[in-house]
Amino acid sequence: MGTDRDQHQPALSRTARAKHSHTLINKTIPSILRGNARARRGVEAVELIVDPTRHDEHPTLTLTSSFHPQNTSNTAPQPAPTVTPPTRSITLTISPTLFAASTLSKTPSPSPIPHRTPPPRLAILNMASPLRPGGGLLTGATSQEESLCRRTTLYPSLHEHFYRLPEVGAIYTPDVLVFHSSSSSPSEEQDQTIDDKKDWFFIDVITASMLRFPDLEGDEADIEGRRYAEQKDREMVVRKMTAVMRILRAKGVGKVVLGAWGCGAYGNPVGEIARAWKRVLLGGPGSEQDTVGSFGEMWDGLEVVFAIKDAKMAGAFARAFGPELVVVDQPVTSVPSEEGAEDER
Repeated sequence: MGTDRDQHQPALSRTARAKHSHTLINKTIPSILRGNARARRGVEAVELIVDPTRHDEHPTLTLTSSFHPQNTSNTAPQPAPTVTPPTRSITLTISPTLFAASTLSKTPSPSPIPHRTPPPRLAILNMASPLRPGGGLLTGATSQEESLCRRTTLYPSLHEHFYRLPEVGAIYTPDVLVFHSSSSSPSEEQDQTIDDKKDWFFIDVITASMLRFPDLEGDEADIEGRRYAEQKDREMVVRKMTAVMRILRAKGVGKVVLGAWGCGAYGNPVGEIARAWKRVLLGGPGSEQDTVGSFGEMWDGLEVVFAIKDAKMAGAFARAFGPELVVVDQPVTSVPSEEGAEDER
């Protein structure tokens, strides 16, 4: 793998990418699906889930008490049980989505959910177009969604009748086969190849859309100072994120790759998105978890990785999120040209 973007071969034109995408959709992916029953079942099991309800179960929430049955003769008041807060892992990596997913698939979960069989699932967020399956895949666009559809069996599950995507809700596709992760190809030409089968892996994909072109206030040059002009947009973002997390929890997901959702072509402020994710994941004012005396929907036992390709955006995201987000070193020294253009839509 090269160590500098200048070593990459020239990027494919948009027309060439569109032609390659048509070949993938019409020939390559159908051939892969014919030879892989699990991937076929995943496409068949796709669901459109609208405005999911709250789940109050806490599979890993444990009670710690100083009360012992053998001491029941003691009439002194016993201390009330104390609740051990649920554990979560929230990190940020400067990498493409599928590279982060590939890395996560090879590491054991730090806080597995006890008594759960099968093991917790690995999922990624497809930051999608609300209007068209695959966004601009067939016209050669290079946002995150198009990249996912060129490297996985996701696209056949994105049925036309699911669109327009719901404001609150998502398409959920289990067992999506990744046949080309972003860790091995230094150019778009080589990106057209397929990985050795030993390197294939499965993920679940949740496909959902963020606000498009919201009204903003603040200096356009200040990436961290831009804010939503309307409180209703801030509230809708939290609703969208909460819906995604509810679906992930209901599906038994233990590891998930998220992103700076909507901070690319759709113009959402990175600081607002980071703070919204923090409210949803950790609780706080404006979140569905802001409930006195309750941990609310705290997504206990979940390992969250934010994968953000753009280093400047990743830095702004981390600063807005705060110290609860751990920024990890990224071992990638070179990324494919297509992924280099990947935007968060």
